[in-house]
Amino acid sequence: MKKAIHIRSAPLGAIRAFEAAARLGSFKLAAQELSVTPAAISHQLAALEEYLGAPLFVRSNRLVQLTTKGRQFSTQVTSAFAQLQTAMQEASATDTNEQVLVVSAAPSIAAKWLVPRLSRFHAQFPDIDLRLSSENQSHDLMHDASVDVVLRYGKGGYDQDFSGAKKTGLHAEKLWEETYLFPVCSPATLRNTQVSENTQIKSVLTRSKDLNQLRQHTLLRLPLPPDRDTGEIGERWQAWLSNTNEFHTLNQNEQAALLAHANKGPFYSHEHLAIDTAKSHHGICLALDVLVIEDLLEKKLLRPLTVRTRDPYSHWLLYREKDAQKASVQAFSQWIRDEAALSLKTLASCRSQVSP
Repeated sequence: MKKAIHIRSAPLGAIRAFEAAARLGSFKLAAQELSVTPAAISHQLAALEEYLGAPLFVRSNRLVQLTTKGRQFSTQVTSAFAQLQTAMQEASATDTNEQVLVVSAAPSIAAKWLVPRLSRFHAQFPDIDLRLSSENQSHDLMHDASVDVVLRYGKGGYDQDFSGAKKTGLHAEKLWEETYLFPVCSPATLRNTQVSENTQIKSVLTRSKDLNQLRQHTLLRLPLPPDRDTGEIGERWQAWLSNTNEFHTLNQNEQAALLAHANKGPFYSHEHLAIDTAKSHHGICLALDVLVIEDLLEKKLLRPLTVRTRDPYSHWLLYREKDAQKASVQAFSQWIRDEAALSLKTLASCRSQVSP
């Protein structure tokens, strides 16, 4: 006999834990947000799965991945939480302040690009109360009134539903039309010595297109954004190598050895963590050019090889079309467009200095 499922008997605390774990992509981060232990989160989620009679997560030592049912449940739970948030705001005695702007940004663009520039936004718009959160999971802006603007990294389709149909009411635009991926490391990594801040740095590696040189160093691994249809998560080094012309000039043994080596390094959930590790002389990171502009120009990082590929993913600016004339959204969206354009000019200088 099928078990009866009803909201009155549902483990609501476990549903809250599920929402946090799915949104943040981590049991550990969910535990920190809810002020409990990771073990407590794991116990709650196991209880929820038992109650529903279906697995919601694929357990992994690296990342939290949702099953098909988990993704469906996450979408519905997110929508329900957003409606509850809206209801609480409407019931609250506090008036909505249009000068409050809530921005949700993917962790790496937040840490490496947005935050270093925010002082200019605050100086230009001192009356706007900007509240920034850094999260893995994107918000459904059409059902989540708690967030005004979202910055995400992926292949797009944010203004489409899972059938590919256009969502009405959602604005989506790329911050940059073209960005590139290439290996970066600290100068000391190549010299195997510590470099003082006052030392004039000169590369000791003959910069070439020989990918076999990567096998001499630790490669810092990163995930790709989850596949929109399957939820599967690939790895950046594997995808990047396969997309370079230089990789296909190697013989089969060299290709196999390089792919195997690329699968041995330490794994990082976010690009900014791998970039900081590379800056600390602990390996080679495959980085997106817009996230390492300043580090390259300041010689904190360098490109050990001349090989690069165009990034198949993009950074996206998302907001509700009905909010386009809202003062805070209008100010932030135009400001970030201007900053993105300014970065392109810096990138041109950067590429002229560090590209072949």
